[in-house]
Amino acid sequence: MNTGLIRHILRAILILLVQVLVLKRISLGSDWLWQHGQIFLYPVIVLLLPFTVPRQYVILIGFFTGLVVDIFYDTIGVHAFALTAAAYVRGLTLHLLEPRGGYQTAMHPVRYSMGLNWLVTYTSIVLGVHVFLYFVAEIFTFVYLGKIMFNTLMTFVLSLLVIMGYHLLFNPRR
Repeated sequence: MNTGLIRHILRAILILLVQVLVLKRISLGSDWLWQHGQIFLYPVIVLLLPFTVPRQYVILIGFFTGLVVDIFYDTIGVHAFALTAAAYVRGLTLHLLEPRGGYQTAMHPVRYSMGLNWLVTYTSIVLGVHVFLYFVAEIFTFVYLGKIMFNTLMTFVLSLLVIMGYHLLFNPRR
């Protein structure tokens, strides 16, 4: 087995463990904030996949990762739906943000390879879609559009801060 593949699998397992064992139970010291905002780290699994992974595999990885999170969060397909859609949008976002010369095989969607501005833009687009669709599927009515948008904003900001912290702390090389 390829060492890069083993590295991605181990990273995915560790991120899922942190998500379901720590971030699910975290209380940010304020009941008000926790009712309106959550921290999602698990989209990093899809965000950090190499550029060379075909879109259909990225979508399948997103679906199964979301399904694992759904099992632990006792939600029925909400995380799977949101991460599958985010995995699809990832391909569109990569095409939108593609550099003039295209992506090189040695490039990876990380800060040292693509730059911080590119990484924040890429992560923001994919994470924004993920979080918005998560709350749309969770609440499942546009009657509460204000609540959906507020929860999306709070969760997006918290999750983006944690994901960027992950990138800055661990700075994966591949």
